[in-house]
Amino acid sequence: MDLQQRFAALGRAIYDHRWWVILAWVLAACCLRIFSPAWSSVARDGDLEQLPPDTAIAQGQKFNLAAFPEDVSKSQMVLVVARPEGVLSLDDREFAILLGHKIGEALSENIVDVWNEKTPAIGSSLRSKSGQAVRVVVRLTNEFMATQNIELLQRAKQVLKDASNVTPAGLVIGITGSAAIGGDMLSAAAESVQNTHTTTLLLVAVALLLIYRSPWLVLVPMFAIGVATTVSIDLLAILAGWSQLHPDALPRIEVFTTTKIFVIVILFGSGTDYCLFLTARFREHRSEGLSLRDSLVGAMQHVGTALVASALTTIVGLAMMGFAQFGKFAYSGPTIAICLAVTLLACLTFVPALLSTRLGAVIERGNESTSDNIYWQSFWERLSDGILRRPGKILVLCLAAALPLAWYGWNVNVTYDLLGELAPERTSRHGTDMLKQYFPPGEIGPLVVLAEVPSGNLDSVDGQLTIAELAKPLNEILGVEQVRSLYQPLGDPPGTVSLFSSEGLIALAAKGSPLTQAVFVSQAPGMAGRVTRLFLILDAQPFSREAVAISNAVEEKLAEISADIHSPWHEAKFALAGPTVGIRDLERITLQDRFLIELLVIFAVLLVLVVLLRRIVVSCFLIVTVVLSYLVTIGISELLFSLIRGESYVGLDWKVPLFLFVLLVAVGQDYNIYLVSRVLEEQRSGQLLAGLKRAVVQTGGIITSCGIIMAGTFVSMTTSELNGMIELGFALTLGILLDTFVVRTIVVPAFLAVLAVRE
Repeated sequence: MDLQQRFAALGRAIYDHRWWVILAWVLAACCLRIFSPAWSSVARDGDLEQLPPDTAIAQGQKFNLAAFPEDVSKSQMVLVVARPEGVLSLDDREFAILLGHKIGEALSENIVDVWNEKTPAIGSSLRSKSGQAVRVVVRLTNEFMATQNIELLQRAKQVLKDASNVTPAGLVIGITGSAAIGGDMLSAAAESVQNTHTTTLLLVAVALLLIYRSPWLVLVPMFAIGVATTVSIDLLAILAGWSQLHPDALPRIEVFTTTKIFVIVILFGSGTDYCLFLTARFREHRSEGLSLRDSLVGAMQHVGTALVASALTTIVGLAMMGFAQFGKFAYSGPTIAICLAVTLLACLTFVPALLSTRLGAVIERGNESTSDNIYWQSFWERLSDGILRRPGKILVLCLAAALPLAWYGWNVNVTYDLLGELAPERTSRHGTDMLKQYFPPGEIGPLVVLAEVPSGNLDSVDGQLTIAELAKPLNEILGVEQVRSLYQPLGDPPGTVSLFSSEGLIALAAKGSPLTQAVFVSQAPGMAGRVTRLFLILDAQPFSREAVAISNAVEEKLAEISADIHSPWHEAKFALAGPTVGIRDLERITLQDRFLIELLVIFAVLLVLVVLLRRIVVSCFLIVTVVLSYLVTIGISELLFSLIRGESYVGLDWKVPLFLFVLLVAVGQDYNIYLVSRVLEEQRSGQLLAGLKRAVVQTGGIITSCGIIMAGTFVSMTTSELNGMIELGFALTLGILLDTFVVRTIVVPAFLAVLAVRE
């Protein structure tokens, strides 16, 4: 029994037991919803936390935790109080301290301590050199991307709102810090999920109504994909919760807040496409006068194999992301693939069961020859005739038009600016912009140098001089604004502040403070007096390329110092930490992942195509078309966003190229598979060109409808509150439209016509 006969048998079995199949899916959805944990309770977030354990940032954080275990603060809420028109008065500064304490009280269960300008040792560093601004740092026990930070940020904002009536006139207040940024990013992600879900449902429903012009027929894909999506999301939540309870068990499933966006969009897009192709063939058989049962069996027999093959290309393509080193890539691809497999199962069982009911009976036998159908059939016939007359010229013209944009797309810039994900009106983004006006940009996240010498005694007077010999060359590196160490806790370069000035006396007091010793020199058993920390304040934002370049220069200088036999730091152990190091590792790891995954996706999808179509040349050409489509898409996206954002534009978000490539190569092959499968079916009679024309005419309308629906689901991503998701949504929409209206409609038929003529 071949595959077509197996699908025909499956169609007969589903028709005969349709109510049991429907009941099974509904019960599965209800049971999973009852027992699945809330998505927010199992979803992880943050990018740097998903880097491999052997990266510099992971090693630096491990070293830092071992040397300074008492430093339990994992994130900060930073209050910036400024007077743009002049110097802060004493009352202004006292108000800032009071406000900091109020916020500390509001966040009391998560607080470590509050630093203000009266804090010994480090207080004066919290005041800007111009005297126009001060910072109050609320140190927290929460991780940077802890879900609770959403609530903590809301509480801090409420404190500011409550104090607005007593705030001195002309005073401007902002909130930033890692906890505030994390809270804003989590809020934006949650809002993005809701926006995407609502917009997707609305767009798909409207598109189906325009296609079917019957609310009853719209119920079939909407109900089926809605149930499949619910089952998929709840199943993922259960698996992720189980993995968290059993961290050593395999396979491990992890989900992220934004995973839900991809699941909703891809399942509604691909799932609706699968439904449309099955329903289209079902309607075709009904228009021929077949019974409900025979129409369903015929649709399953002729479309089942193509549905599985098209889904398999996407599933295999997404699964290839599992080979990534970066956790978000490694977990996101396979989890979405699992959801797509569930959706495929629903389309092969649940949808046929629904079509076996009165919903399918709505499609009357022999009632498809409407004027609209005649018009569109005539359109596709004219288009196919035009392509068949000059296939070679059309093919060359299309490729020639694509190459310049593809070349531009080959060299796109990407940015790893995590703050750039947030809209300018977000609280933490506004607070960060305020901070940069009055303090060095590097204050947002200093570059941390950890140094260990076996001889120890770094907490002694001689040790301070040894630390000075390390701090001095680091201070001379271009781009390093300050180096804060046990020798200079406030970061002022030696000789720039008089010992007898007020600043000099403050610096001297800071140097002798017990808090200073604890901050800069390890007190941990086995490391006491042997490990010191230096905080480098850079003149570049920590997530920028400039900051990464400075960190590379610092690393080179440390290697040079360690190799110098005359240096007291000869053969010392050095490590780097801080957000800039994390961004540097993120860029290196994700670039490696992109190269590997793109190759794996190409070969995996190509293998599926060769096995299915058994045409090596055709399969290779289909891969070339989607890769070319990807390059053109990302090139146009780069051009458009650079024009819209002007000078503030520094590149597409770093996640866009990989997700765009995987989804376009994998999902974009669906339409090629549907077309080529029908072409091969129609050409079995031996009439190659006539068979090609019949296939284009028969599949043109439904493939175009599917492409519009898929593009519509990706458009919903542009309602996101995250800039990277907006860019990806636009690029995916554009790519799918190019595949639908250019690649599938013109380029592939032209290529197949050239082959047919040669044969």
